[in-house]
Amino acid sequence: MAKVPPIGMTFYYNAPVATVFEALTAPKQLAKWFVASAEVEAEKGGAFRFVWQGGYTMESRIKSFDPPRKVAFTWVDRWDDGTTFKTLARFDLRRKGKGTLLTLTHKGFKAGKEWIELYGAIQSGWAYFLLNLRSVLEHGTDLRSAGDLGDPQAP
Repeated sequence: MAKVPPIGMTFYYNAPVATVFEALTAPKQLAKWFVASAEVEAEKGGAFRFVWQGGYTMESRIKSFDPPRKVAFTWVDRWDDGTTFKTLARFDLRRKGKGTLLTLTHKGFKAGKEWIELYGAIQSGWAYFLLNLRSVLEHGTDLRSAGDLGDPQAP
């Protein structure tokens, strides 16, 4: 089977590295742009629990934690039919001018119809949420709509 490339995205935020890192790891900050609620043990091996609008929930562990430069989450998606997908979402941050360059690498995808669906949902989801992070950090505006589920199975 062909190897599935990782999802890779880079965004610039007009905010300090420490502020962007906090937005990725602090429960109150995550709720401003990404999830409805979060619990995070901010350390390597620490547990996290994300709950999106609509109730989709993910529980897993932090794979690496190097504030304020890097954090990686073991990403475990569980679909209603019991299918489980385990991948890795890594964020690398570095200062660029007066702001921060964030690079997302989400890897571990496999071949197959369900994996392709997940890949597309995660790729579009990250683009949506990381652009929302920019809006929140730079303008204080959360662009999520009330009906946004953040659910990889949502149409």
